[in-house]
Amino acid sequence: MSTTRNHAPLKRVHTISTLLYWVCALAIVFEISVVPLVLYAPGWVEVSTSQMTISVADVQALSGWQKAATIGVMMVPSLIIAYGIYRLRKMFGAFAANSIFNIEAIGHLKAFGIALLIQTLVSPLTGAASSVLATFNRPEGERFISIGLSNADAHTLFLSGLIIVIAWVLGEAVRIDDENRSFV
Repeated sequence: MSTTRNHAPLKRVHTISTLLYWVCALAIVFEISVVPLVLYAPGWVEVSTSQMTISVADVQALSGWQKAATIGVMMVPSLIIAYGIYRLRKMFGAFAANSIFNIEAIGHLKAFGIALLIQTLVSPLTGAASSVLATFNRPEGERFISIGLSNADAHTLFLSGLIIVIAWVLGEAVRIDDENRSFV
């Protein structure tokens, strides 16, 4: 009876980690496809355009290299966070396989935190670059640069820092535990 009770928390970790492993897969697909869907399927989702520094109509009106470059720049934050979610998915996969306190799984958590930090720092820059690219050929007075910052960006910076530090502390704990085991 006590054996079952002792394994119950790990069973829950396994179940939730397996679920999150698959949720991360969906999140990666969403991150990679949201910008093209917003731009090429008008009206599909209006909420996601709230963080855009230029309008969907402005991007749709572009052509050639200007449109490709603007979309490419707009995709950078999505690709960065997709990589971070990929690493988070690998961590959940390790947890689902009962590999919880190991350096590799913790490394995936740290990589996610770093990707989240980089994505948060890069987003305002890519927003500014996309607004410049989208208005590059307009007449003087109609060109602009737009930088978007929000409270959510500040919160995400703190959250990413928290994740990185927690992963760092967990990594040190695993390293110390491995050292202690080697002495016994």
